[in-house]
Amino acid sequence: MEARTLELVFPEHTNPLGAAFGGFVLGLMDKVGSYAAARRAKKPVVTVAVSSVEFKVPIRTGDLLEVVARVVRVGRTSLTVEVEVYKERFGQENGRVLATKGELTYVAVNERGQPVPVDQDAGAD
Repeated sequence: MEARTLELVFPEHTNPLGAAFGGFVLGLMDKVGSYAAARRAKKPVVTVAVSSVEFKVPIRTGDLLEVVARVVRVGRTSLTVEVEVYKERFGQENGRVLATKGELTYVAVNERGQPVPVDQDAGAD
């Protein structure tokens, strides 16, 4: 299962040197990652872990970001999602570049916020 979105980086998302705040990028990764996990679980999910994040190249004001999230593992109640953030600068020849990559874990929950099982067969890729 996959989810993706596009986001443009504005000055309010960056530090005085024009580089995106890590928290801004992590927020996008968590949001899109949760979409992929919820689509696969067919239930609400909550974030339980960010196991790794690697900022490979700077993201700057004016970059167009494509955030791509893929479910890579399904446990009894948890889902592991790999999230990649690609940046694209209009008018540059190098095109789309992998800027950030990470792995996040979500747990499917009921309306009271308690963990619930994920159907192991539903929505498998």
